[in-house]
Amino acid sequence: MSKDANKPGTVGTRRTLSFKKLQQASILILLAVLCAFASFRSPTFFSWTNLVDNLLTNAAALGIIAVGMTFVMIAGGFDLSVASNTAVCSVVLVLTMDSLSSYGAVVAISAALLLTALVGISLGAINGVLIARVGVNPFVVTLSTMLVFRGIALILTRGGQAKQVADIALRNQFSWIYDAQIPIFGQSYQISMPIVIFLVVFCIGTYLLRFTRFGHYIFAIGGNEEAAWLAGVNTHRIKMISYMLCGLTCAIAAAIFLAMTATAQAESHMGKELDVIASVIVGGTPLGGGSGGLTATLTGVLLLRVIDNLLTQFSVGAEYRKVVTGLIIVIVVTVDVLAKGRSRK
Repeated sequence: MSKDANKPGTVGTRRTLSFKKLQQASILILLAVLCAFASFRSPTFFSWTNLVDNLLTNAAALGIIAVGMTFVMIAGGFDLSVASNTAVCSVVLVLTMDSLSSYGAVVAISAALLLTALVGISLGAINGVLIARVGVNPFVVTLSTMLVFRGIALILTRGGQAKQVADIALRNQFSWIYDAQIPIFGQSYQISMPIVIFLVVFCIGTYLLRFTRFGHYIFAIGGNEEAAWLAGVNTHRIKMISYMLCGLTCAIAAAIFLAMTATAQAESHMGKELDVIASVIVGGTPLGGGSGGLTATLTGVLLLRVIDNLLTQFSVGAEYRKVVTGLIIVIVVTVDVLAKGRSRK
């Protein structure tokens, strides 16, 4: 028997890792069971139109924000302001396109997207500075900025008036971000642009998280921030960058939402921050960080979307769907806490 096997910390770590694998496997099994049940409930559930055009396309923007949230949560934080950030970005996108519409669609859309990305990153940086540099608790900071950012959106829209791209031609060209279809198996099977954008963001995020020093630092900070700092990691900078990445994903999602509805409102996307956090937690990224991944987050997003799809088919009201989502979060977090408690014994 090796010396390491006798160390109590090693046994606890192995138990935790085994539980994580079991938890991720159980989520996949539950997703498969729900999909099978949904196929019996509705024969068209596994149709290309329902899975791709409906379920996956509608989940793409939420999934993009969840990618950014995964970085934040693995590093031991979370962000309650993502929905408000997305609302501000949507409003900025509309106002910028309107102001630059006289310069043509290419200039107006390109400049508006660039400015929106900078706004999203800047709002994320505000959270990062207050949390990483000043040392304020993430809950307090992001709860406050959730209200502040929503107020900024209200100011920009003069009290919450709906903003729509005035130039119809510009609006039609911008809708390409949502309406465009890319054939993959001939014209019969196509995937929408939101799914393509999500896949690009997902692949880039996976590369950053798994194959770069930055990603390794994210896991190290979530596992033990003090140890990472003593090892020479600039924990303040890494945490701040994680919040900036989360802000960037909010800007990308805002572009998709605007292309879908052609309208931006200050009070839009309220409650989506909880859906995003729920997707990440259900996927297996614990509160407190240190473990998780984007594949797990994708599983969590799909699981919650399938559950929502099923509840819609059963004509369950939106208020009850929130109850179901809340119960799922409580169960997952409770099981995770109990498993960690047993691993320490």
